[in-house]
Amino acid sequence: MKKVKDDPGSVTTKELAEYWRMPSVRAARELALALGLRRINGKFPWYSVWAIEGLAPPPSYRWEELKLPHSTAGDVAEALGETIRSGRRRGVSKPDPSFPDPIPLRKKPILWRTAQLRAWQAGLPVPNYRVASTAARRTPKPLANRTQEPPSNTYNPFAEARSAATRNG
Repeated sequence: MKKVKDDPGSVTTKELAEYWRMPSVRAARELALALGLRRINGKFPWYSVWAIEGLAPPPSYRWEELKLPHSTAGDVAEALGETIRSGRRRGVSKPDPSFPDPIPLRKKPILWRTAQLRAWQAGLPVPNYRVASTAARRTPKPLANRTQEPPSNTYNPFAEARSAATRNG
């Protein structure tokens, strides 16, 4: 009987640096902290990493392709036989509508999911991943401080009734 895994696992900071194509482990750790990614027992859960990238929890058959390190504009250019500048342009304006969208993690370097690029290059349908709800990613606004209205010099019967109700209990 085949054992079904319930959790995609976790990633170390070094593996996260390779996954996000960061220049150093320190840069990956600082980006993770800036994005609000929390470590559990010294590792980052894959579900949290994917949520930071804007994905909803993927099904288990997509885990391995999502764990592949991202591709940069240089990787795209090399795979397509273009210059690096042309690779960067693909992130800004797509000449082909089926070309995958870049990951909205940061502005530079532009990153793409490797599985999507490989499928596009092979002429296969590009895998689409469910996007997380934007309501879940929004930070709640702080509650406005309630300010007391200054007392008025005019007679207000409702204010008098309110103050009488609070005095009596």
